[in-house]
Amino acid sequence: MASFLDTIDFRYGGTVVDGVAKKRAIKVRNPLEPLMTFNWMVLCLVLGGFVWDIFDTLFGGGSILGYGHQVAVCADTGGMGARADSTDWLFQPRAGVTVDATHVRLCTDKPSAGQRWWYTLDSLPGTVTLIGVVVITFLALTSAHRKGLYTPGFAARLRLLGWFLVVDSVLRPTVEVYASGKLWTSLAAGPIDRQWNVVWIYLFAGLALLSLARIMRVGNAMREDLEGVV
Repeated sequence: MASFLDTIDFRYGGTVVDGVAKKRAIKVRNPLEPLMTFNWMVLCLVLGGFVWDIFDTLFGGGSILGYGHQVAVCADTGGMGARADSTDWLFQPRAGVTVDATHVRLCTDKPSAGQRWWYTLDSLPGTVTLIGVVVITFLALTSAHRKGLYTPGFAARLRLLGWFLVVDSVLRPTVEVYASGKLWTSLAAGPIDRQWNVVWIYLFAGLALLSLARIMRVGNAMREDLEGVV
């Protein structure tokens, strides 16, 4: 039996025990992938695009958030309705039919200082949301990769991201509705009726992250207790 094992070891250049161990070994993959790689790619694209917009605005013909050499300030709405008998359209609807324009936009290429301000205030929340989510997620994943999932640092960053989304789900539509209403009033004779709605997907995602952060803190406390017992 020993000679048979020695023959196998001689032919395949390694011990039989090591070969069996290698076959049974389970390759441990990074549990944070592919989210970590995707987040890094998005972070590079967002920050790179933001830096390029600033450079193009300062030294080229671009614009950013209503400021630049060539800029058009626009206000739009998601839906407007008017009765056919009181509106002049390119086509003639039948009597009693309501015409809904799904996208109406008013623009000016010579905006005043006030119009630039309201346009910036209307566009800024979306930019802050994107950059904030990407950066905080990157910090959370980096902490988890270096120190582990069940650590106070990772739980704190998850909690920060959760509160950011919860606040953003309420504050963002509030700022956008108010700023876009002011901008529309400066571009048109009459006001526009815009509905305020909570961004429900951000609210649910934020609450889920707050619960997950609490689970991570409890898991970290249990791990520390086990280490103390051992």
